[in-house]
Amino acid sequence: MKNTRIIFPILFMVLPALMLFSCIKNDNFIKGDAKIRYFQAAVTDTTQNFYLRGIQSGASTNYGSNSNYIVIAGDSTYTITSRNINTGVDVASATQKFDIGANYSVYYTRKNTTDRPLLNVYQDDVKPNLTVAKLTFLNLGYTLGSDVIVKDDGNAFPQFTMKYGDRLSHTVNVTKATKISFTLTSTVSTQLPVSTLDSLTVAPTTTKPVGSLAITKGLVYTVLLDGSKKGELQMRLVSAN
Repeated sequence: MKNTRIIFPILFMVLPALMLFSCIKNDNFIKGDAKIRYFQAAVTDTTQNFYLRGIQSGASTNYGSNSNYIVIAGDSTYTITSRNINTGVDVASATQKFDIGANYSVYYTRKNTTDRPLLNVYQDDVKPNLTVAKLTFLNLGYTLGSDVIVKDDGNAFPQFTMKYGDRLSHTVNVTKATKISFTLTSTVSTQLPVSTLDSLTVAPTTTKPVGSLAITKGLVYTVLLDGSKKGELQMRLVSAN
């Protein structure tokens, strides 16, 4: 009787576990995670709601903002759609497979003011390098009338020009000389000064220049370029870590 009393409790513990494992098959295994975030980068459009397989994902996102990363099941393919806020009609869609352990950004944008909006999906580089800053430049300025010139006074990279839709990545050894600036190849009369990207480290007797944003080693950034309704160049700096 003593042995029987020991065996029965063990059976009650083991049997549920055996039943659970018997239900897990290769085609229905527990998947790892991926992460996704959303950007509304169309200045002529209203606030957007984003959906994965018809289920809203994240909060409403207005122009010039983005969501935080949202955890989803990796190794899965999703149809992503967007809708103008307070409507039930999809205005843009894309299909994307999300790999386990990867981060993605979805950008609501347009090719021009008259074409239908679209969703661009990119896998993000979020792995930091403690010795440099990592920057990915993305030009979604569909209202801009010309290309964007990007240069660094610190010579971390050669000057380059970006057309709409271009996406380029550079590592920057951030120093006191770092000053990344942005201009249009054809100037706009109403253009306001565009912020520069500078080193956070400055001499003790100086202050950070007006209109600059600090970048630091060990961080990963998206530098999003777009245009105002008047065709003026605008820049956003978004950290990914």
